[in-house]
Amino acid sequence: MNLFKFFCPVLLGALVSCAGRSDWQKDASNLIGEGRFSQLDSLLEEAEPGASEQELRAIDSLREVMRRLRIEFCYNEEQILSRIRQRVSDTVSPEQIRRWEKSGKLEMRRIDSRKRYFSRSVGNLILLAPELEGLRRIDSSEIGFRERHAARVIAATDSLGMCTNPVTMTIRYTLVVEPDAVPEGDTIRCWLPYPQEGLPRQTGVELISAWPERYVVAPKGTPQRSICFEQPARRDSATVFRLAFRVTTRAQYFDPEELSKQVEPYDTLSEVYRKYTAQRPPHLVFSERIERKARELAGGETDPVRIVSRIYDWIDDIPWAGAIEYGVIPNIPEYVLDAGHGDCGQVSLLLIAMLRSVGIPARWESGWMLHPGHVGLHDWGSVYYEASGGCPSIYRSANWLRAPIRPSAISIKRAWTATGWS
Repeated sequence: MNLFKFFCPVLLGALVSCAGRSDWQKDASNLIGEGRFSQLDSLLEEAEPGASEQELRAIDSLREVMRRLRIEFCYNEEQILSRIRQRVSDTVSPEQIRRWEKSGKLEMRRIDSRKRYFSRSVGNLILLAPELEGLRRIDSSEIGFRERHAARVIAATDSLGMCTNPVTMTIRYTLVVEPDAVPEGDTIRCWLPYPQEGLPRQTGVELISAWPERYVVAPKGTPQRSICFEQPARRDSATVFRLAFRVTTRAQYFDPEELSKQVEPYDTLSEVYRKYTAQRPPHLVFSERIERKARELAGGETDPVRIVSRIYDWIDDIPWAGAIEYGVIPNIPEYVLDAGHGDCGQVSLLLIAMLRSVGIPARWESGWMLHPGHVGLHDWGSVYYEASGGCPSIYRSANWLRAPIRPSAISIKRAWTATGWS
């Protein structure tokens, strides 16, 4: 299924009432789904005069989606063949490339009748094609660290969900806007991630320094918490934003068997339950196949801990691959099911959607993944159990840890900084 074909109806449905939808909007759905971007550009140009404010927003969004898709799918057939021969083998044939395309392991879409390939498609091909397993780079030291750290956390845990192994970190951001990237005098606004507070596993948040000195920090508990700055652009000068803060993070371990003994039936009338079992279009939608698969995996089980484990274990077999920009995907969980792969945020959204569809409260969390010597962005799902508060269900950022440790019950990272939830 080509999910891009259904992006336009979702977008237009959000921006323009169905009653006021005109013929150009119906045509736009087909054009973007079929990759006929030049025709869509012309259609939008014709529709713009006299369009309502909502329609203008839809037109602007469609243009932005096309712009980003052109950036994401940036290689032509000659370029992708050259890159594959450089990284895989100089004997790879066009026929082999077509087989990889057909299997979905080499991500391609047609734009204006020409094949265009995803910017990360070669790296993803190496991760996804079984015959290329020998080319994958596996950091054995990282695997060993995770296993040792998990064992230390379990050994240090005397009670369910106890916070252990505190790590205090100083984190510094520097963001530079290149000279003349923005016209002189225009205001540049910059949002940088800032840690959530009020979490037992994350405390002691302290702002050390910031530049510019005027800024706004989002209130505690704000989804996707950030700090906001602004500066005017100056001719021939870079615009620099800096931030430094300190935070202490801890690991948590929830023994699944002990957790099962303590959970109670959900209060289905509570605000937490209703909020975190609800659908939130366009991504958290209980489609027929998501509900069907979640019910199949849950079977006749009534213990939410075991249901989470079953669904998590099924999702854990979905291979990791670099992600297409989220903003051009109409429904991310459905994309994962179609593509057969996803990055941490994409599979976490699938996990959250499936859990919510069977009445288990779950939410999105995001932040930094910080191993010794490694820094990376990470997203994960967090599950709520009635008797114990929130248990973080940490989804791996790659298939690196295959230890006999329940990954849904333990943080397998040295430390993480949570900046947002939803």
